[in-house]
Amino acid sequence: MTNKIFGDKKINIRRISKSDLKRLKLFQEYINLLIEEKAMLLLNKKQTLQNEKDFIEKTLLSQKNKSGVCIIAEHDGKIVGLSDVKLKPLAKNHIGLFGISVRQGYRGIGLGKYLMSEVLKLAKKELLGLKIFELEVYKINKPARVLYKKMGFKDIAKIPRAIQHKGKLEAEYLMMKEVK
Repeated sequence: MTNKIFGDKKINIRRISKSDLKRLKLFQEYINLLIEEKAMLLLNKKQTLQNEKDFIEKTLLSQKNKSGVCIIAEHDGKIVGLSDVKLKPLAKNHIGLFGISVRQGYRGIGLGKYLMSEVLKLAKKELLGLKIFELEVYKINKPARVLYKKMGFKDIAKIPRAIQHKGKLEAEYLMMKEVK
């Protein structure tokens, strides 16, 4: 896709591709670092190479079927960010579930906002029948919630004790944004 400068870092932003199946270790390292950090993700168990292979294969299939899009940010030979939108199944296939993660050391430099903006644009263009973006976010993840609101997402529901984080049950927000 493109190279962009964030702070003093030149970061390559691109779509996930079939060649990533040969780079499973990079994907595993990325997600497992986030899990070790106890970043506010749904995943809370270390991922195997097979898990990463399954993720990439499912993502590639969703892109081929026009039911998902995924972009990756890379710097110095490592994955530093990933964002995707996947259409929900069946009668909810007009809703695109948004996800994003950014490696520690790359947060707060505009990378997350850029990835979000780009993946939402890509989803609008490519995902057939998309009408609504949806995301789930930890209530305690204030930086993410601020970004999502700036990007037009609105709180729809607060679900108490919905997600585990560092041994505690935390509330999460369901947020949505109309596709325009």
